[in-house]
Amino acid sequence: MKLLERYLWKNILLSVLVTWLSLTLLFGLFDFLSELSDTKQGTRYGTFQALLYIAYTFPRTLYTNFPYAVLIGSLMGLGNLASGSEITAMRAAGYSIRNIVVTTLKLGFVLALMAFALGEWVAPKSEAYAQNFKVRMLQKQVAVSAEGTWLKNGNYYLTIEKIWSEKKIDGISIYEVDLEQGGFSRILKAESATNEGNGWQLNNVTERLLGIDKVEVKQHVQLEAGKLLPDNMLALAQVNPEQLTALELARFIEHQSENSLSTERFELEYWKHFTTPLSTLVMLILAAPLVFGFQRNAGAGQRIFIGILIGIAYLLLDKIISRTGLVYGLSPLLSAGLPLVLFSLAGLFMLNRIR
Repeated sequence: MKLLERYLWKNILLSVLVTWLSLTLLFGLFDFLSELSDTKQGTRYGTFQALLYIAYTFPRTLYTNFPYAVLIGSLMGLGNLASGSEITAMRAAGYSIRNIVVTTLKLGFVLALMAFALGEWVAPKSEAYAQNFKVRMLQKQVAVSAEGTWLKNGNYYLTIEKIWSEKKIDGISIYEVDLEQGGFSRILKAESATNEGNGWQLNNVTERLLGIDKVEVKQHVQLEAGKLLPDNMLALAQVNPEQLTALELARFIEHQSENSLSTERFELEYWKHFTTPLSTLVMLILAAPLVFGFQRNAGAGQRIFIGILIGIAYLLLDKIISRTGLVYGLSPLLSAGLPLVLFSLAGLFMLNRIR
């Protein structure tokens, strides 16, 4: 039986990987063609830079397409076995449909862990790097990266580790440029900064005054910074939920709640960190009855077509429920999990009808 498990895993995994790569390249091409409209004269963002930007966003594209690749790939892998009568031979040898489904779900669990790792540690960082790269190439005043946010405000250059809201930021460094001296004249490093409407106040500050022949260091518990950041510029650099891990989203949601600010969009993204990997299991549950129901009567093209239709239906339902939930105040957990539950029930219902 272990031999059959490995054989099933090999066929399904190969089909999933081929489908995953094909979908990613296809959507990458569409994204590249769309990105060409953002190339501008007078900036460093040309066709090659647009191609690099798409390459940097590939982990996000891989993550987004993963559940659909699992669905189509499993349909192809199991379908090829069914069309070659190998599924029939397995059942004749005592390897039941239940055993086949359990084996595919074991593989699905491994794939779900891989998808979670990709969405938690790789995709957010690559997404942030891609956005920072594009902003730098377009020569804008705001740049966001995994290392923080860079801003230019007159003679001041600022780097911020985390922007929680328009009233609170963490880990800020301010570099003041003296144009006459031709270099930095003062550097401020603060653990955090808050704005209660009367300008920014820096907390736990180290101030360095850079003279021609000496550096003077001062410590401040609090320091007024006045109109440190233009409001519109800070809004541009606010947190993008797709660039945060689940842990960072949890911290952000906690902060927003403490300040009576809206958290629904971030809560939805938080729960999607878990529902997206779990959807790979749902796709495998859906694939099994479709394959066993058609057996050898369906060709590869028909299986791909069915997989695409189911994938589109899942995507549309997920988008509709997510948007509706945000508009009408549904629980973010319900909005993120409802498509998963509905398709799981549909797959189990069809699977139960197979003899």
